[in-house]
Amino acid sequence: MKKTNIFFVTLFSGIFTTASFAQVDFHLAQYDMAPLYLNPALTGMFCGEKGDYRVTSNYRSQWRSLGYKPFSTIALGYDMPLEKYKDKWGVGGYIVSNKSGAGNFHTLNFMSSGAYNIMDGTNKHYLTAGLQMGLLYKSFDPASYTYDVQYSQSSGTFDTSIPNEEASTLEKTNLLRFDANLGIYYKYRDVNKKFSPSAGFSVYHLTKPNEAFSGNKSQLPMRFVLHTACDFKINDDFTVTPRILYMNQAKAYEANFGALLFYKIKNSTLDAIAGVDYRHKDAIIAHIGFRQEQHYFRFSYDINTSYLDNYTSGRGAWEFSLILVGIKSQPLFKPVSQH
Repeated sequence: MKKTNIFFVTLFSGIFTTASFAQVDFHLAQYDMAPLYLNPALTGMFCGEKGDYRVTSNYRSQWRSLGYKPFSTIALGYDMPLEKYKDKWGVGGYIVSNKSGAGNFHTLNFMSSGAYNIMDGTNKHYLTAGLQMGLLYKSFDPASYTYDVQYSQSSGTFDTSIPNEEASTLEKTNLLRFDANLGIYYKYRDVNKKFSPSAGFSVYHLTKPNEAFSGNKSQLPMRFVLHTACDFKINDDFTVTPRILYMNQAKAYEANFGALLFYKIKNSTLDAIAGVDYRHKDAIIAHIGFRQEQHYFRFSYDINTSYLDNYTSGRGAWEFSLILVGIKSQPLFKPVSQH
């Protein structure tokens, strides 16, 4: 009975901490707003755009509608090109904290990141490769669950003051593992052209770290990520960017299709952003935001379309992200109005 309970506790935590289709890793609706988590090859690589450093931040909250403590994801990143090596190298890192509502299941991932610019914009082509190495930490609290032995016959309810007889059977409730990721990225950029395509491929968890809390072995499967996009300049006011993301991890997969529209606000340094993505058999994602040169501020909301819609009434997750790109000796923000 105890071993069975431990199995279901671990399974429950794993499923509800992951993304759709029981994806082992968490996901972001605004995946392009977390470049280091999307592809290590993007580390410190601005592909012809001006910038000496980049700061990224992401926050996601989901499953509040199920009545549980909402699951939250916080990601922070920093990267920059190395000027000493004429922008051939980029360095940085990110930290991701993911907490589930049940069992206080917590995943913390810290990765140092580096990339090399192979083609360096030769003939307006950029080809970069990147590597990440760091630590993966996981923990949960068995005492926060309720078990069959805690059912009180007298009251007809679960009594959390009754010992659950489970915590002592676990060897440990936290673990720390080494992790590594690898990626490659290509982009074509010509300011005289109306299109700018890009594509990337990355592999996560190359070490396949053991994430089992018990004495058994349970390796975290590698996650494969393929992403592509193309910026189309319609005219001086409008730019549209269709994009595709595909991820596969063990038998789980995720496919996103969508586009972002950028509109230049007259007499201003701002561009308005609107967009829609479709996550296959899971959600429709609406995006709104602003861009000031290379600064991005975006908000998105997932409208659930999966079988969970029976419980959520379409209410999914909301997400806020920002990217700030700075240039040394210059103000980070410019006046919004233009004259």
